[in-house]
Amino acid sequence: MKMKRMKSEVISATIESYLKRRHYQENVVYRKGDQLFYQNGDQTIVTATTECGTSQDNSIIFSAISIDTVAANQAYQRFKKWINTILNEKIKIELLSLLYPIFCHLYLEMLHTGNREAATDFLKTHQNEFINETEKDFLEELSSVFSVQDIELRPLVNAFRTRKYKVDLSESAHICLRQYLTKYGHIILMQIVNTHITIIRKVESPQMDEVPEEKSQRYEASINGHMEQPSGTGVDREMRELQEAIRLIQNNAHQPLRLFTVKNAIENASCGFIAPKMDKLAVGFSTAEIRLWGIGETVLVKTKDKQTCVSSVCDISPFYKFNEQESTVKSEAGAIILRGHTDVVHDLRFIPEVDVLLSVSSDKDMRAWRLNNYSCTAIYSGHNYPIWCMDTSVFNLYIATGSHDRTAKLWSLDRTFPLRIFAGHFLDVNCIKFHPNARYLATGSADKTIRLWSKDDGNLLRVYVGAQSTIYTLAFSPDGKYLAASGDDKSISIWDLATNGLLTELKGHKDTVMNVDWSLDGQYIASASLDGIVRLWPTQDFIKTLNGGSSSAVSQSEASQIYPTYCSSILSLNYYKKNNSLICIGTK
Repeated sequence: MKMKRMKSEVISATIESYLKRRHYQENVVYRKGDQLFYQNGDQTIVTATTECGTSQDNSIIFSAISIDTVAANQAYQRFKKWINTILNEKIKIELLSLLYPIFCHLYLEMLHTGNREAATDFLKTHQNEFINETEKDFLEELSSVFSVQDIELRPLVNAFRTRKYKVDLSESAHICLRQYLTKYGHIILMQIVNTHITIIRKVESPQMDEVPEEKSQRYEASINGHMEQPSGTGVDREMRELQEAIRLIQNNAHQPLRLFTVKNAIENASCGFIAPKMDKLAVGFSTAEIRLWGIGETVLVKTKDKQTCVSSVCDISPFYKFNEQESTVKSEAGAIILRGHTDVVHDLRFIPEVDVLLSVSSDKDMRAWRLNNYSCTAIYSGHNYPIWCMDTSVFNLYIATGSHDRTAKLWSLDRTFPLRIFAGHFLDVNCIKFHPNARYLATGSADKTIRLWSKDDGNLLRVYVGAQSTIYTLAFSPDGKYLAASGDDKSISIWDLATNGLLTELKGHKDTVMNVDWSLDGQYIASASLDGIVRLWPTQDFIKTLNGGSSSAVSQSEASQIYPTYCSSILSLNYYKKNNSLICIGTK
């Protein structure tokens, strides 16, 4: 079926895409005519294969208890029996305070690995051993928790699970515990102690004659919702509270939004990216330059002498080499300037395995820059029009690009020509994303469709229709089950790859959404719009829908956390493996 398009409609779509990419606030809303898209039977025959490739069977859950719940029960009883045989009453009482948190976390670990019956039996057998009222109340709450989802729905249990339980031990008690774990300790106990318990070693000092009223305050409510063990007084307590606050910030799975701003570049900066090690920042400009800055303690040095390096297959031939001594300059602000492109730089990616930076431009080329001497080492040509976007697969084995020529192309560093061409869109390919298993890639276009392709043979697998406007950004969930897409319609659509259906829509942005990314643990979706607003969406909102919720859309903007960046434009928004950090790059 061949589709006819009005010439004015194509022109309007092209102008609209150009204005968005240059971060201009448009005064005219271009409305495209209704378009009909279709997919035939051949495009959906791999549904079972895709579902298998993105299934939960491919995920790995590490837990010491997943092997043997009987061993977990035996390790707990052996530990309890050992404590009761200690003759020193003071040390025995201190070590007994460890039983409660170990018992609770053993139960939750059994649930986490899917052993509900064993967990329930374990709880019923031992819960009567704890007689403290606060502990009994919490265990009653715990007795109604039967799954990982139940943990997340109960704030008290979730706080207990995600925050460490503090236990005070004297030096003598700590030595006894260490000796036991060294000789008899099971990996189950050591895993729980290391992961979920903070042991505070008390300094033993001579008893003072005067004991102030601090004694009546020896117990205080802790972060876990139960009574904390004796925690010292005065400066000691304040220091521990400070250390606990620092630990929570350092160990928090979701670090607060970190914002990098490029000043005096509102009109010129076109894209930005940070290296996976978070030690370098690269920004592309409409002047065709790329600027590199070191982050933190990293200092970039431009050597005067040409460095020798091992040549690679992708190194450009002497025929293409231009005046290399003028291709890189160091600016007054300390940035390394890479020059070689002849038009606007639209996207960047770091390849740490070979210490290379990739860039795509309106000059129709992709370039590779060696970061050891900041020289252009290869030029990849194949597109007929400006290249808007790029992405790299897992382990950076492949690169994919999307272009104004309505195609996407697959590349590898050792070939300067495309390995595969993905053709089918009717307008610009604005965004491209590899599936986590690297077998598929998705493209989003100005034609309002999202297409899923097979990387190996270039076949079109699926077409997702229903978007009301241009698609500018895509993101797969870490487990590969869902695909998030957004653009001019200001909402984020979540597609279920297994059922090929629209799962939900996240609504709240007031302007075009240009960036979307999924946290590495799958708990949050981050999005950024042209007005400089970053939103953080908890994924539980649409997971409930999948599990039989009544609504198919999350329209309440209150469901997300809002971060005003006050940036004129946002160049990128990505999660990084280091502390699952959310990094935003903007201009002011």
